[in-house]
Amino acid sequence: MRVSGALVRRSESFSPSLAWAGILAALAFAVFGLGQAVREDRAADRVAAGDGRAGVFVAESRSCGRGGCSWYGTFTPGGAPNAGTPGIRLRGVDADAVARDERVAALDVGARDFVYAADGSPDRDEAVSALLFGLVFGALGLAGAAIMLRRTPWAELPERLRHFDAADTVRAWARDLLTPDRWGWSARGPSAVPVKIVRAPLRTLAWAIAYPFVLLVAIVSVGAGVGLLLDDTPADFEMRLINLWLVVVLLLPAALAAQIGRMLLLRPRLRVLGDEIVIRDSVLLWKAARLRREDVAAVRPTGDGPGGHLGVGGHAELTPFREPLNLDLLLRTGVRLPGRRRRWGNWLWLLHRGLDRRLADRPLVPRRGEQYRRISLRVRDPERVAGDLQRWLGVPETSPRRPGFEPADHFLRGRHAVHDGTGDQSLTIKGTSPQPVLAEISNDGAPRVRVLAGRSGLRQGAPLASVPRGASAARLVVDGETRLRVKAAGAWTVTLGGPETARAFDRTISGRGSDVVRYEGPPGIGILTGGGREVGEMLLRGSDLALRHSLGQVVPAERRGTEPAALASLCSFAVPSGAVLELRADGDWNIEILPLRQIPGTPDLLEGPGADHVHTFDDSVQGAHPAVLLYTGPSARLETSYLGKGAFAVHRLTEGLAPAGTGGDEPIDLQPWTLLQVSTDGPGRWRLRTTAVGSTARPAASGLQEGSPSR
Repeated sequence: MRVSGALVRRSESFSPSLAWAGILAALAFAVFGLGQAVREDRAADRVAAGDGRAGVFVAESRSCGRGGCSWYGTFTPGGAPNAGTPGIRLRGVDADAVARDERVAALDVGARDFVYAADGSPDRDEAVSALLFGLVFGALGLAGAAIMLRRTPWAELPERLRHFDAADTVRAWARDLLTPDRWGWSARGPSAVPVKIVRAPLRTLAWAIAYPFVLLVAIVSVGAGVGLLLDDTPADFEMRLINLWLVVVLLLPAALAAQIGRMLLLRPRLRVLGDEIVIRDSVLLWKAARLRREDVAAVRPTGDGPGGHLGVGGHAELTPFREPLNLDLLLRTGVRLPGRRRRWGNWLWLLHRGLDRRLADRPLVPRRGEQYRRISLRVRDPERVAGDLQRWLGVPETSPRRPGFEPADHFLRGRHAVHDGTGDQSLTIKGTSPQPVLAEISNDGAPRVRVLAGRSGLRQGAPLASVPRGASAARLVVDGETRLRVKAAGAWTVTLGGPETARAFDRTISGRGSDVVRYEGPPGIGILTGGGREVGEMLLRGSDLALRHSLGQVVPAERRGTEPAALASLCSFAVPSGAVLELRADGDWNIEILPLRQIPGTPDLLEGPGADHVHTFDDSVQGAHPAVLLYTGPSARLETSYLGKGAFAVHRLTEGLAPAGTGGDEPIDLQPWTLLQVSTDGPGRWRLRTTAVGSTARPAASGLQEGSPSR
């Protein structure tokens, strides 16, 4: 199952390049620690054997720390004057037994920074400490290497090595290096649409202010690193390893300065050249990205715009910062962007976001080799840019016509039938009504007015509505031959009318108890909140009050229990334009319709806030509540199963989100990009699974690649 939108974000593991860098650092520290332990142990052995070059140590300064006190001074081999080495530490003797300027007979055991007193005892504490240091870092490095190696697809490695050609690799590297798009030579020229890509001004200004200091540090560190590399002083293996590690550390500011300079000096550009959109971003893209006109389905401003685009494919955000993006390029097919090889883009921006562990808040920077169907940018004047690019695409941007409610011919259109009374009474709609009618029940002073489905002989039937004193009127749809039974200890009024008497709304509406509302907005996805202790059946009716289908028991958003996120989020219902919704509840409720539309020419690309509540699947999916699904697999037969109480149905949806035909539990033949409404009536679990029939090829227009990421 694939879940889109803000419900389930794509989680990313730690960057392999950084993991291997940490592993190599741990192994380097392990080699240093073990080498130091061997050196200390050899020195202790030579002292115990009395082996070493004799000399005189002159105590000059005393230093105390957590491990005790030590003397530092000058060691002179053989006692020769003016030939001593300063800064040498004396070991093997109690510091309190030595006074300043005292001359102590000592042995040089081959260490550069310490000597032993001639009659001193060997000290192996330093060897043990260095050994533990090396073993700990060695264990960490080996464990990390084992974990990373287990994740390496070794089964593919021999095949890759068999086809590896060093000459082809070098030629490919040279082509990439010399390609005009890498340096922006072919991305120049006048743009048919003026577009200015902008970045967060405060963050950019902060980096610009810090850049001179970073550049100065980089120059000094490079000089120090070059000095270490050119140093020809004899040194053992451990010292060479330390110097090499210091050189690597000193070169990091240079890389940092190069990346900041690239970000400040090479500004991102978007140009429309001929039949292509050319995007250049030196931070996130290693060469210019080219999007053909026929690959671009639509250009939409975000923010207060439609938002929530759903496309089966990846999403790339061209920003190194966590800043709001305001323009989306929606593509018909998956397009590979020339992202940098690092998992999160440049390591500078990885460090910039390193303290934020909320992966969903990190920008989805493009990565090499992946396909993307949606590219987000930050531009100046996004409304104007979107309109100009839409006209360049040949699709003039026009504001959608505001749909209105157009009731069908109804026998009570424009007329009302009012019934009032006191106490219990039975009402019968005279004759056989050709269509359902809307009944509005008002409490005119009774403690409570209850309406039940009447039966022959005035027997009590199922309760339909309850109106306490002071509450607003309750509304419900009554079939033409239904008899109503009103029970009250006071006055009441029942008004029968057509669909135009229902309350109208175009985005959100609130109420209490049972009600009937008519929707005048564009097709969208309905979300219910509130509803009291128990939400009854939600019915979708046409503009003539005829029943289209039952949505079943729609659980409010805040009362979905402790189910897994993939199941708890599947609670949505499709509402076509001009529909009538009948809701039966016992408390306050709110219905919000999030607009949803299909972008022309892209059967799988839906836009609007409602796209965040459409859930995609290509094989099987399960849940416990009504849901709107988008099938993304090949032509197949849908098999359904339901375990629970009440009814269960699956309906195909048209582009206008209206149900196509009747639902049932019989197998359904599916085509790719089919919208489905799952309806349930009562607690239970449903499951949909597909079995392949006929051709398994996807439509060529979609360009979907199997396994492409979705958001």
